[in-house]
Amino acid sequence: MGLTRIEAAKTMDVAAATRSGAREAAAGEPQAGRSADSEAFSPFWLVSSQVAREEASALSRKVLGRAVAREAMAGDLALPFAARCALTTRPDIGLMSCFDPASQWAWPQTQDGAGPRHVLIRPAEGRVTVEQGDRRIALKAREAAVLSLDPAARTRFSLVQIGRIDLITLSVDRLPVLAEQRAQDFMQPVLRGNRGLQVLAHYGALLLRGLLPLHSAALRELAVAHIHDLVGAMLADRSLPAPLAASDRRAGRLMAIKADIEARLEQRDLGIDVMAGLHGISTRAIQKLFESESRTFSDYVLERRLERAWHRLVTVEGSGPTISAVAFEVGFGDLSYFNRSFRKRFGRSPSQVRAARADG
Repeated sequence: MGLTRIEAAKTMDVAAATRSGAREAAAGEPQAGRSADSEAFSPFWLVSSQVAREEASALSRKVLGRAVAREAMAGDLALPFAARCALTTRPDIGLMSCFDPASQWAWPQTQDGAGPRHVLIRPAEGRVTVEQGDRRIALKAREAAVLSLDPAARTRFSLVQIGRIDLITLSVDRLPVLAEQRAQDFMQPVLRGNRGLQVLAHYGALLLRGLLPLHSAALRELAVAHIHDLVGAMLADRSLPAPLAASDRRAGRLMAIKADIEARLEQRDLGIDVMAGLHGISTRAIQKLFESESRTFSDYVLERRLERAWHRLVTVEGSGPTISAVAFEVGFGDLSYFNRSFRKRFGRSPSQVRAARADG
């Protein structure tokens, strides 16, 4: 954080940056030997040439719990927000999380005469100030804004204490309301309590982590349609939920905590203290929420890790990762404990489950 990087001489188009690799992105060509319809859907890293392999692997393991495919960037190309790394998907569905962005960045002018591009941005922490001409907005952590990026002018960003900023490229064809919006309808913060934004954030996290097996072009088209529908719902109702009864507030908070657990299962240090700090409540308050379901926080995390491991074992194509790799991917640090817990939960060992899948 606190960086002073400015945009590189040539900035990669976001739509291009989310394709399979830097060179292919620039050329707009699919990878040799791959079918767009049959290619397995998976997380994919785009990495600045400034980032060493060890650093990129460490970040991947921190964010995803495992190292995934990555492509080093060409020296004359830069990621959005001059980020050092970006997590996207292969094939591209228009989602990107940019890590370690610069403190100052500008969406550059284009020379190709293309029409305005629409994007949604959402800082994960810190704050972002966006300036377009004489208009200016400030976004706090987990707030969002849809921007219309005029190719004839620059949109400037000032980022403070931000380790990650999320980006979604939007299509007017899929979301016609974008073409109907007036200039003043853009550049408006969408508050973090917005219902559509909350669902969009969690859905996007699942997609970027490869937790939904979109292994066909038809499924990926549905996912892109869902993303646009959620953005439309977010824009259609900017009001915040009405005050809830105490029991409904507790239920809502528990659901929010569970959603954040789901997004962080692969982190081995995930504990009740981490979740308490994230939600600004005491560890005892979280314990009481789970006690209302007759279980503990730790029981719930263990259950979700085991269920995700089961899903990974029965849905992976080909030989897939080893049993130990699956265990580490879902947040276990001890293989023996994973095997014991898995057998206790499902009545079969991980190897038996994998063998059964292989046998059809």
